[in-house]
Amino acid sequence: MFEDHLPKFKIGCLAPLGVIGNEPYEFYRIAPPGIELFLIPVGLAEFSNQDVERVFAPMTSYLDQLLARGVDLIIQNGVPLPILMGLEGHDRLVRMMNEHAGIPCTSTVNAIVKSAAEIGIKKLVVANKWSDAMNENLKLFFAREGITITGVYNQSLKPADFVKIKADDHMVLAWHLGRTALIENPDADALYIGGGTWLCEPVARKLEDEFGKPVICNQTSRIRHMLSLLGDWTPLQGHGALLAHP
Repeated sequence: MFEDHLPKFKIGCLAPLGVIGNEPYEFYRIAPPGIELFLIPVGLAEFSNQDVERVFAPMTSYLDQLLARGVDLIIQNGVPLPILMGLEGHDRLVRMMNEHAGIPCTSTVNAIVKSAAEIGIKKLVVANKWSDAMNENLKLFFAREGITITGVYNQSLKPADFVKIKADDHMVLAWHLGRTALIENPDADALYIGGGTWLCEPVARKLEDEFGKPVICNQTSRIRHMLSLLGDWTPLQGHGALLAHP
């Protein structure tokens, strides 16, 4: 008798850092009703290959815990981890997740590049808090979908530092980097603001209003991609160009 109150889909998320904050807050504000998140923090402490190996070592245990909760899909959240691993390492991880779990498994970086390709992006400028080397790897993920990154506007920060930034200051930083990127790259089709620790969707909408171009962020990409994998994608209005696009 409580069917109308049950979640339509359960999503398992491997959250990158040790404390989960903005991700569910922003997800539930944007996503359509009826979706429940189950999050496991993997506890990334620094942007290094060694730390990525450490946090992913118990991967099968993470998957089993989420499967025990009856999730319909599992996503590895956080772009820094895959771009530290590289294309081959990322692909091996997602393939292992799919084989072990037996349900759709994906990653945030997959969500971003595939969503950008779906709306016809060919030339992209990016703004984020990652190192130059990490951004070079990011270019390879987009290139696989036929998308060229024409400019990178970054303020490289360590996780221990950027998690301490106040939410409003973080949003201003995202807005400043993104706005500079769009001004200096007028030929770009769109902007991608990378990172999940800042509340990015309001920043994306503000920049879209000013420049008239799609601004992609992690949260909107994940929602579009996950619902597509679950066969339930319908355009969503009021949250930017990516989610409004068929």
